[in-house]
Amino acid sequence: MFWSRSLTQAAALLAVVALVGCGKKGDYATVSGTVTLNGEPVEGAKVILHSTVEVEGKPSASFGALTDSQGKYVIATNGKDPGIPPGLYKVTVTKYEGKGMAPGEGMDAGQMEAMASDTGAAVTKGMIKNLLPDQYAVADKSKLSVTLDVGKNENVDFKLTSKGK
Repeated sequence: MFWSRSLTQAAALLAVVALVGCGKKGDYATVSGTVTLNGEPVEGAKVILHSTVEVEGKPSASFGALTDSQGKYVIATNGKDPGIPPGLYKVTVTKYEGKGMAPGEGMDAGQMEAMASDTGAAVTKGMIKNLLPDQYAVADKSKLSVTLDVGKNENVDFKLTSKGK
């Protein structure tokens, strides 16, 4: 009698642990799609998804990927996690070219790109230049957004246009 009750309790505990564990494994999203500008694929564009969730009054994480030669991007992992949290994201798309600041002047091209993307600050003329329209460069001003569901989110395309096209 004692053994059957213990065995039943152990089985119930194991079932609860398995259910809790299973719930966490599937709570991720992956996203893929294509970036085009005026209908043409954009190679080397940086697609960044900025979470709209705030933690302690500060913006949560951002996730990004570069496009390939056909304008395709995939965001499928985040560190050891098999994806990113589902939810609403503001999206920025940029493609910078140019030279970084000379050594000793402070920031390299990557740091300037991050500053421009995060704050919308002007980048020093002749240093680096965004080859895509500025309206897609800053999360607060970008009209691009996406809501990701748990699981695969495919064909999440960003069809950018230049002004006047």
